[in-house]
Amino acid sequence: MKRITLLVLLCAFYQSFSQSTFHWSKPKSQISYAPYTTHYLRGDLAVSHLSSINYQWFEIGFFINSYRDETFAFCYKTEVLEWKKITGHLIIGTLYGYHKNLYNYPYIPFSDTFLFSTEFTPIGGATFEYHFTEKLGLKATFVPLVGGIGLNYRF
Repeated sequence: MKRITLLVLLCAFYQSFSQSTFHWSKPKSQISYAPYTTHYLRGDLAVSHLSSINYQWFEIGFFINSYRDETFAFCYKTEVLEWKKITGHLIIGTLYGYHKNLYNYPYIPFSDTFLFSTEFTPIGGATFEYHFTEKLGLKATFVPLVGGIGLNYRF
C-alpha cells in the first residue's frame, strides 16, 4: 500500500509541474550585474563586478577573479526551468583570464588535465532568477566554488 501511495504522490507531483516547467529552450535576452561573489569553501566576499549579457543561446560575461585579473566568459546558455516567477538556466563554456592559475587546483574536478593547462579554462554552472516584474529580477549564479547574486534586466 505504501508503494502505491508513493507512486500516486510522485505522479501528482509530476503533473503539478507541467512539461512547460522543465524544458530545454532558448532563454530570453538579458543583461545582469552582481557586484559581489563568494567562494563557498572559504566563505569570503569579494568585489568581482560579475556582469553578463546574453542574446538567445549565447552569453558573454566579465568579472574580476580572485587573483584580481580581468576574466571573460563565453558560454552556451539554455533555459531549463520556468515556474511562476522563477526561471533556471544551465551554462557551459570557457573562461579567459586565469592565466593557468587553476591548473591542478584543489577542489576543481579535472584541474590536473589538459583542460586547465591553457589560457582558456572550462566553466559550467547554473543560474536562477526571481522576476519582480516582466523585465527586472534577482539573479543568483552558481559555478564550482563560486556564487554571486545581483540584478538582471530582460530586453
